[in-house]
Amino acid sequence: MTRNLLFSSIMLVCLCTLASAQTSKTTTKSNAEKMGYARSNKYYGPGTFYCYAPGKPNNKMANNSESAMRDLTGISADDFYTEIAKQGFVAVPQKEVKKWFNENNSKDRKFYYAPDKSYILSPGIHELSRSAATESGYGFSVSNSVGRYMLIPLQDSLKVMDAIWQYLRDLNEMKVIMSSFGSTFKKANPKAYPIEQAGASGWTSLRAGTFVLTSDNGKVSGHWERIEDIIRRTIGKPEFNLKILGMETDFAYSMHVMLQKEGYVINYEVVAGTFGDLEPGNNWVKEYPHLVEEYKAGVKGDKDAVNVYKTAPLPPVLEDLNTLLHIEK
Repeated sequence: MTRNLLFSSIMLVCLCTLASAQTSKTTTKSNAEKMGYARSNKYYGPGTFYCYAPGKPNNKMANNSESAMRDLTGISADDFYTEIAKQGFVAVPQKEVKKWFNENNSKDRKFYYAPDKSYILSPGIHELSRSAATESGYGFSVSNSVGRYMLIPLQDSLKVMDAIWQYLRDLNEMKVIMSSFGSTFKKANPKAYPIEQAGASGWTSLRAGTFVLTSDNGKVSGHWERIEDIIRRTIGKPEFNLKILGMETDFAYSMHVMLQKEGYVINYEVVAGTFGDLEPGNNWVKEYPHLVEEYKAGVKGDKDAVNVYKTAPLPPVLEDLNTLLHIEK
């Protein structure tokens, strides 16, 4: 009996060791790793024209609305439609397609209701004309961009403000460079004060606000004003228009807010740049290092702007980015 007990103990230790070893090898993959460019095949990915150098993206993994859209790019058209059906999206019937999210009245574009109908998904399917032809003789198609549309009633402008700041928080979480931020409206006066137009380039400029020069009886003076204050003051003006652009080495991001007769139309878009056709003689292995340098230059430029502001004749008060974006440290 003692012998059997000893044998059982040894077996238990072995099983526990094996289980521990297997657990240590298990890694949790993000949606982007499960989907996206991890799904490479003979038409795109390492070794093809449509690939990254050195072969896979290096994006910051995050769990937000923009990363969810990003995760839907870079997969075959068939995989894309299978995936969104699995997530609960349903096609918008042709009779329910409205002008506010199909501004060109396109008959070719497809639209899908989100599971809770809070937004409308709009896929961009692109044929990889430089990839090997499929068995059918046609080029291989992938989702190279994804957009989503939301409609917010005119009286709910505060929800628009919340959406703007949430978008900026999402971009910041993914370490995306903010290329530009601007708002205006149909008859905005660029020389007016209080300022009627907001504009910034980069996170640093967003923290500083918008600068304007005004003249009072021939005396010129400068003013800095918080971008949020400008937007809150002008958001209900006719044909209000706001756009935010962001970029990283592999993707471009945009948020566009338009005041139309139906209300505030918000259009978000994520574009996988590496699925565009390049000029002859170039491919993504050659192009990618340049994109990396552009990204690094953007990060450095944002930091350098701080020193420029410090020595400016009218230095702004730079808000803490976490405080500005309402992020708890």
